[in-house]
Amino acid sequence: MRKRSKESQKVFARILMGIIISTAATLLVASAILYVNYNRIALRQVYRTDVNSLTQTSREVAKMTESAKSLSYQIYQDYTISSLMLYSKPSIYQITSAMEQLDNYRMSLPFIESIYVYNSKSNEFFISSDGVRNGQQSISEIDDQGIKHILDRFHDYKPFVPIPRTYKVGSTEASEVDSYTYLCYDTINDNAKLNYAVIVNIKDDWLSPNMNAADQPGKTFIVNEQGDLLSNFGDRPLLNNLSNEAFMRPIMQDTEHSAYFTEQVDGENSLITYTAPDNLGWRYVRITPYDVITADIRDMRMHTLLFCLGLLAAGLILSYLVSRKLYRPINNVLVRMRVMEAERRGSLQLLRQDFLRGALQGRETITCNMLEDRMRFYGSPVDVHQSSRLVLLRIDQYTEFCETYREDTQLVKYAMMNICTETADPHYYAEAVDMGGDLITLLFNEKSENNSLSDNGTSHPIEELLRMMQAAVMTHLKCSISCTLGPEENSLAECIEGYARSAEASLHRLFLGPGCLIHTSDILAYQSKEYTFPAGKERQLIECLMTGKTEEAKLIYADIVSETAAYPFTVFQLALSHLTMTLNHVRNTLKKNNQLTLDSVTGSLMLPVKNAEDLSEVHGHFYRMFDELGSKVEEKRTLKHEELIRRINDIVERDYADPNLCLTSIAEELSMSPIYVSRLYKQLTLKGLTDVINETRIAKAQHLLVETENSVADIAERTGFTNSSYFYRMFKKLNGVTPNDYRRKQLHSENF
Repeated sequence: MRKRSKESQKVFARILMGIIISTAATLLVASAILYVNYNRIALRQVYRTDVNSLTQTSREVAKMTESAKSLSYQIYQDYTISSLMLYSKPSIYQITSAMEQLDNYRMSLPFIESIYVYNSKSNEFFISSDGVRNGQQSISEIDDQGIKHILDRFHDYKPFVPIPRTYKVGSTEASEVDSYTYLCYDTINDNAKLNYAVIVNIKDDWLSPNMNAADQPGKTFIVNEQGDLLSNFGDRPLLNNLSNEAFMRPIMQDTEHSAYFTEQVDGENSLITYTAPDNLGWRYVRITPYDVITADIRDMRMHTLLFCLGLLAAGLILSYLVSRKLYRPINNVLVRMRVMEAERRGSLQLLRQDFLRGALQGRETITCNMLEDRMRFYGSPVDVHQSSRLVLLRIDQYTEFCETYREDTQLVKYAMMNICTETADPHYYAEAVDMGGDLITLLFNEKSENNSLSDNGTSHPIEELLRMMQAAVMTHLKCSISCTLGPEENSLAECIEGYARSAEASLHRLFLGPGCLIHTSDILAYQSKEYTFPAGKERQLIECLMTGKTEEAKLIYADIVSETAAYPFTVFQLALSHLTMTLNHVRNTLKKNNQLTLDSVTGSLMLPVKNAEDLSEVHGHFYRMFDELGSKVEEKRTLKHEELIRRINDIVERDYADPNLCLTSIAEELSMSPIYVSRLYKQLTLKGLTDVINETRIAKAQHLLVETENSVADIAERTGFTNSSYFYRMFKKLNGVTPNDYRRKQLHSENF
């Protein structure tokens, strides 16, 4: 006992050391990797955040540019303001009306500092500002002297490209203003002389808070391709050239990409993040002090190290406690195993079962001589040199069989083996082997020369014997068995080698049903047949499932599966796997397109083929999924169409003023075919989608004709019509009168 105790202690000492070493090594490696990568990960994360913020700033600038451009175009096209640009001496009434309209334009966008309208004929500016600068100023008296320099060199500036500048405004107490100027001009004499211009000045303090938010560390600024500063950056003045500063050199050299690096800025080590040039050629740069980033990293490092050390200590304690807990049960198991091993040596029956089971399953390599020695040693009556035959028995309804007998399952199987060997005993030597699960293997030898193992024997053919076995098992044990009869072999060794083929053939019970008798040779003949999966039927199946034709889908599925019965069982498995993938594809497609609540067909949802004993079980499983799919499709079909019509009407109501609104644009937004959208909309509403768009636009135009004094051309443009004549034609078609007549008629009726 002491010797065994020492051996056990050595085992447990090894277990303890293995657990300790594995735990310590894992934690040390993990903490080292985390420690090394924390800094890199944090820098990358800050870089991503900075790039996203800078990209948002770039979008704000682009939005600001588009707004300025749109506003300038509106001012150009405004008939009231055009008198300021075209007439050398507009009347006081024209000036008053135009200035009011100009103030309205300025106040429509909160970030506009001022708007200038310049007339070269009178050399005067008409200014709308949020200060005291409103009014008319000559080019020689204007307080914003910087604009004179821009207009003198207007050829050097592209229209609608922001010009960052600082200028002084006010006559008595001049104050500096930082802004972005957008220049829109018209020339005469082949661009030789400026005719008139519209200048929009955007406040710099509108963009700066967005770039340097209070909750974000660091400083953000904008530079152009030459390195000129285009926004506030510390105490550096606007338009100051930064290209010669050390931290700007890598940015100026990299003209295509967004990236980050670390560099000294104003004596402080910092993380510098920059973007690629945008459409204006501007680059957005953020400088974040390195200490701000690494402060959190240092805390994280310390917390991680402390956590790993604590986890390591807990792991060592737990390993010690677990090893002590494992000591007694494992020692008891070792003792019991030794006792069982001794008992096993005393039981030839168990040894013979184990040997034959290993030989049949291929776990033991056997030769004819070794097989003869072993069978003689175990006292088996089977002659290894005689012609032999293998029969594979499968217990039908095995799940119910196990539930019925519970703890006595093995005992009943042993009784079943005895019944079969005793039934065969008058005519054959038989050896029964429990293969585990629902499988039992019988090995047959003929007893005398008068009996034959072939099915053509006249005395006791093997097939008749198997029927007798099935009847005896049913009588005594009240359960059914299916039999798979292997071919007659010249020796027992060859018979054992054919076990795998018979085991595969026994799976065809799925097609033949419980209590069947299968000939392995018949199933082996299927090996020469080449199977081609019916792709055409698969397409029909997909179409039926997608359209909710459940019963037709079941018939097609059953036809596909039934065709595999005349092929090896692997064909059935592959076909079933193919059908499962097809069903999964259909479910995912319907889930994506129809927003159905469906789970993917995973392995947990599939019925294990080897556990199915009848094809109806497999069919039932698939049929349930088909029914579920069909009910979901039918349930969602009506709601889906109603939701689609509502979404289409919302798009028309939302985008009626967009000239590009059409059937194709709506279909693209819905990710559908234009033909399908048009046909479905007309089928459900009895109206064409194009007619609905035109009716909506005309209805909006009717409202504008009555409620506003805008021109008909302006109203046509605001309601999405790009062609005034087409607007007139459609309006008269739907209302019976022209837009002008409609307006007069409505105004006349209101007066009365």
